[in-house]
Amino acid sequence: MTIAGIIALLLAVALHVFIFYLESFAWTTRALPVFGMSRESAEQTKEMAYNQGFYNLFLAIIAAAGALAHFAGAPAVGLALMLAGTGSMLAAAAVLFITSPDKRSAAMKQGAFPLLAVLLLTLGAAL
Repeated sequence: MTIAGIIALLLAVALHVFIFYLESFAWTTRALPVFGMSRESAEQTKEMAYNQGFYNLFLAIIAAAGALAHFAGAPAVGLALMLAGTGSMLAAAAVLFITSPDKRSAAMKQGAFPLLAVLLLTLGAAL
């Protein structure tokens, strides 16, 4: 279960690194159709998006560091970091789902891999 959880975690990491790229470096270009916004709206929110992108990157780094710690022989530290990273990703997706009904589809995409990772990692730790 733990290996399956780490695979889900790595998919969540990849998604959050891609979101980092979109929010921090492609907000006024490639991100427009992804987030369904106008160029004017993107220009007005690009500083906020830049910051948000780094937030997503830091969550990805925490989760990836947990996987590295696990494989380096520190499974307890690894599990704590993996659950902190993916749990925070999942919580952010839940907030988006609850507060923005028009973005529920995006929230489910953002939260699917973290949810799977949290469930599988927790099961793996319990078995």
